[in-house]
Amino acid sequence: MEIKETTSKQEFSLPTKFYNVPRKSIGLKFIPKVDLLVQDISALKPVVITDEGSDLTLAVKAKLESEGHTVIVIQFDAFKKNPNLKNGISISDINDQNIKTAIDTILAKNDIGSFIYLHPHFTFSGSNFTQHFDTERALLKATFLLAKQLQAPLNANSKTQRTAFMTVSRLDGKFGMDKRSNMSIIAGGLSGLTKCMNLEWSPVFCRAIDAKPELAATEIADALFLELHDADVRYVDVAITENGRMTYEVTTNEVSAAEDYQQTVTDKDVFLVAGGGRGVTATCIKEMNIAFKSKFILLGRSALDFELPAYALNGVGPAALKNEIMQEMKSGGEKVSIKGLNNRFNKYVAKKEIEETIAHIKANGGDAIYVAGDVTNLTIKPELLEIEKKWGKITGIIHGAGRLADKLIQDKTEQIFDDVTSVKLDGLTSLLKMVNVNELRHLIMFSSVAGFYGNVGQSDYAMANEILSTAAHLFSTNHPNTKVTSINWGAWEGGMVSPELQKMFEEAGVSLVNHPGGAARFVQELNGAYHHQSQVIIGGTLPASISDISGPLKNYTIQRHLSLKDNAFLKDHVIQGNSVLPMVNATAWMADSCVKLFPDYKLTSIAHVKLFKGIVFDGTEKEVYFTEIKEQSKTADHIVCDVTVYSKGVKLPLNHYRSTITLSRKRSDKPKFQTPTLKENKIDGATFYKDGSLFQGPFYQGIETVLSIDKDQVLLKCKAPAVSLETQGQFPSTSLNAFFLDIQYQGMILWVQKYHNGANSLPLQTIEGLVYGEIPANKSFYVHMKVQENSAIKMIADITVYDENRDVFLFTEGAGLTVSEGLTW
Repeated sequence: MEIKETTSKQEFSLPTKFYNVPRKSIGLKFIPKVDLLVQDISALKPVVITDEGSDLTLAVKAKLESEGHTVIVIQFDAFKKNPNLKNGISISDINDQNIKTAIDTILAKNDIGSFIYLHPHFTFSGSNFTQHFDTERALLKATFLLAKQLQAPLNANSKTQRTAFMTVSRLDGKFGMDKRSNMSIIAGGLSGLTKCMNLEWSPVFCRAIDAKPELAATEIADALFLELHDADVRYVDVAITENGRMTYEVTTNEVSAAEDYQQTVTDKDVFLVAGGGRGVTATCIKEMNIAFKSKFILLGRSALDFELPAYALNGVGPAALKNEIMQEMKSGGEKVSIKGLNNRFNKYVAKKEIEETIAHIKANGGDAIYVAGDVTNLTIKPELLEIEKKWGKITGIIHGAGRLADKLIQDKTEQIFDDVTSVKLDGLTSLLKMVNVNELRHLIMFSSVAGFYGNVGQSDYAMANEILSTAAHLFSTNHPNTKVTSINWGAWEGGMVSPELQKMFEEAGVSLVNHPGGAARFVQELNGAYHHQSQVIIGGTLPASISDISGPLKNYTIQRHLSLKDNAFLKDHVIQGNSVLPMVNATAWMADSCVKLFPDYKLTSIAHVKLFKGIVFDGTEKEVYFTEIKEQSKTADHIVCDVTVYSKGVKLPLNHYRSTITLSRKRSDKPKFQTPTLKENKIDGATFYKDGSLFQGPFYQGIETVLSIDKDQVLLKCKAPAVSLETQGQFPSTSLNAFFLDIQYQGMILWVQKYHNGANSLPLQTIEGLVYGEIPANKSFYVHMKVQENSAIKMIADITVYDENRDVFLFTEGAGLTVSEGLTW
């Protein structure tokens, strides 16, 4: 091992292009109270839960049983048991066979309808963040192996009832983002497992819960019952605090090109890089070196203590190199086997790639040295001390090592779980032991969107990566001066992506990270402007859900406890002193009720929308409403459902709204709108809200300008205001922007007032609305209204919403209003 001192003048040269590789930040957003999927609980098969050793287990068991569930408890001998629990299924040592025996024992007498894993709440003392790792990892493995054994019964029973797989952690109620300094991180892996099961088991309802640990056991138990019966399958990750529910929010977020780059890396920095000699990590540090001329200690498993044969030094292709190796083996009298051939081939390729990386770094002003070692159990401290004498203290860690063993959960083994998770988790702890953590300026961990979104066949890998992301939040809290980042990489071209996986990505429309763009993004991530963003996504995202469309046509009933206090937006829609649910919000409610059942389909049509009896919050409104969804047809491309919102009457149901909703895998391309010839007579839209022509409050005020109005048509320029999800309450505009819909109908109201002697009007019906794209808040669109029918009691128009490029986002056929001269606001 040759070490040399280097002195170089800092040359600051940043990449400026990202080659369409996106960057997104990760936060949390509000989600509304649970709408319950109505089921005959007494007919459901038993729920299996695990004992986490505290009152929470007792509370969950009691809650489920009080609601009609049969509950079976699994206990682990190696962990603290609840003394008040009797007749539990006991598991001694945690291994595949014992887990299988436990599930077989249950199945011998009962079937299994749902499973809830309850993870104990751990915190650590002082700086000993690994204090409970051994216990937690054993429990995490148990959950992984339980999922393996539950695959068959949960999927089989999903044909006759809704089955569920849930995991429950108590990190902080915010998936580790609450900046707690003593949070034990291992439970973060539960989310990765659950999200992978959500994709591998599309008929099974899967959810990962992180509940605030300070909540009372009964509060958490009540919440878990609701989550178990949530009709909305879009959200796999749900965080629960005393303030309600949240889930992850992913938003495009990057520093403006006009802002100065805040340099955090210099030519004095020394980085210990796991996995840095080859592959994606090498690509990143080579670009980083071009910018900063730093020093890199490359750590890898490959040994370099041999000379490459002359034929391997040339630019020979893989097939030719294997042929040369085979001839060498034959001439040396060795028995040629595929395993032996591949071992030598991989050995040669590894040496060539590592040496090329080192040469590239040195040629571009930095320095690098390679140290062989197993990242899961490092014994290289003496070598690192020798290097530090020449180069200075290690100031940064880049943990880019990883291992894959893609298989469906039922085909996984304990050994695979240990091998895959160890590289990420033991790798991190080993790397931290090699340095003085108080002197670290950078801790960069390579995680994956396979953990954040889940991925088929990668449950163990997803668990390990989610633990890394949780570790990033913890380390950032406890070491605020260190730049800590967990990069959830999308799949790289030529990275750890099999041909089969690449084909799947392409079919799903997932773009792979190209090498120039990925490397440039990595350098940009070292920008001090991102110092407080501990977890980011770089590259293409993965599908988050796969809808279950198997079996015959089905009916669903969803129950909503409706409350005025939970829906602050209604204060801006008051008629004659009472808040009234706008027809547009009811329409969005029906559409969203379908989308929440089929999350990878998009809303494309809303037809035959009818109002029977609106919901007025005058003290006589019902507390509970039901949405009945009847599948009319379903294919891989389209799903059509009839939807009715009703409440219970004295003898018969009382209908409120009805529609036919069509969902599609892919929306049609946006058509172009042919702008008609109009006589311009501009009026400031704010005028109508001030003079009482329109009664809507600020959340519904969006007419910017009336550009033209005559007996045949109206043209408006409109912009929906941004309304927080908390304010939207139980009616989030996730499928359809109800606030913009109302604004477009306001143009019809103005037309009725103008041509019906000041008469007012309210929405009544819609023949069909065709959705071509999402209408965001705070963006101006044009709304063209063409009058189709007009009488003393009714006005009907076709409405087109389009943007500055004439791309149509929404077309509404047969939008109808009642006309009433006696109606007052």
